Amino acid sequence: MSLDLITLRRRLQKALGKKFTVGNVLGEGGFAAVFRVRDDTLGHDVAVKVLDLGLTPSPGLAERFVREARTSAGLEHPHIVPIYKVGGYKNEVLYIVMRCLDGPSLRQMLEQQHRLSLRDASRIARQVADALGHAHRNGIVHRDVKPDNILLDETGHVLVTDFGIAKAAQEASASQLTTEGMVVGTPHYMSPEQATGEQVDARSDIYSLGVVLYQMLAGVPPFDGESAQSVLMKQATATAEPIRHLRSEIPATLAAVVDRALAKDPAERFQTAEELSRALVEALPTAAHDTVGGRASLAAGAIRALAGLGVVTGVVLVMLTILSRPPRVSALAPLPDSVADVIRSLSALTPGDRALYVFSPHGPDDTTVLVVARRSIAVATPHGVRAYPRDDVQAQYGATMRAGLSFRMVLALPRARRDTVFYQLSFRDVYELARRLGKLLPNAGGGGRTGGSTRRTD
Repeated sequence: MSLDLITLRRRLQKALGKKFTVGNVLGEGGFAAVFRVRDDTLGHDVAVKVLDLGLTPSPGLAERFVREARTSAGLEHPHIVPIYKVGGYKNEVLYIVMRCLDGPSLRQMLEQQHRLSLRDASRIARQVADALGHAHRNGIVHRDVKPDNILLDETGHVLVTDFGIAKAAQEASASQLTTEGMVVGTPHYMSPEQATGEQVDARSDIYSLGVVLYQMLAGVPPFDGESAQSVLMKQATATAEPIRHLRSEIPATLAAVVDRALAKDPAERFQTAEELSRALVEALPTAAHDTVGGRASLAAGAIRALAGLGVVTGVVLVMLTILSRPPRVSALAPLPDSVADVIRSLSALTPGDRALYVFSPHGPDDTTVLVVARRSIAVATPHGVRAYPRDDVQAQYGATMRAGLSFRMVLALPRARRDTVFYQLSFRDVYELARRLGKLLPNAGGGGRTGGSTRRTD
């Protein structure tokens, strides 16, 4: 029985109600599909993954779908696709509402480009490693790291999806996995321990990411074969051809990272995703930046060119400032009561701390609130709060042309970690942030006040 998309769309529309408009199909599988849906109240699109309960072969599949939602919803991280809502309609459908990404998947990028630049490959791998590190710290192994599950937004920011299979595999028995038809992993990206049916841990994801990095650099995965069984056999026993044989310009330091990630023995790999992330940055410092793709660098080049035009640049920047909408919130202490109430409702401050500055832009990021306090800096979203010691944080800004000229704001953290706070800022937003944060954020090393610097992040 095939998936009836017309019926599924109609059922989803009933489930979501009149405040949503179900649009085109973004993807489909055996029993589920993903639709683009317009939230007419907020005026933006979301992606909704919907399961047709009438086609599921067993109740276990529906249970697994719910586990996927709960697992993903509990992972709040800039490089993990956020879940907004989980719901159902009678006994017809279950659905997950998540962020809608307009950029390509890594699979689509590889189909178009065959292989990626060293810069883009390392940046993608580093961002995925950061996402996996967060999941691993929360006790979740992804188990299916592959190009299809690595997505980019319109600004070239990387997000990982489909963590549901991980928790489902943890909770299901081997017999359940067989009878329900769950494929725990994809042969070309499986670790040796997955291929041989052994117990896996976080180091299995590190191997899979190593395979993805190898493919991004070489244009082909390290192992291929005529059947899934032959690929799995090679994963367990064969040694990959050295990456520099396929692409000589790869630095030896980066090749060493690939080799270690692909070690057959888990004990010889990087032991944590954070360790892999740091190794990528050490091998290729540009891996620390987020933006993937050529358009952002073109935008940065254009800005550098404008910077040499003196008076003309000043006029352009003034016009950009005047024509941009003012931020939704930009308030210094003492805060207005309305802003203070928002901060309290978000639980963005630890007891005894005091807010010094609060910022939230207009536009796609206006559900995110940045709070700078005496001791901390917090990023508050509808899904939770991420807080860091204020003395350990720097603010950085980057430009992109993927959705018209816009800017992003990133917090640079210790040990080469990064937290992208805002993805699509106007020039006026950046001007306001840089002006305020330059006075509020000290250097991460405790030196001069460079936290508000406008170093490019591309």
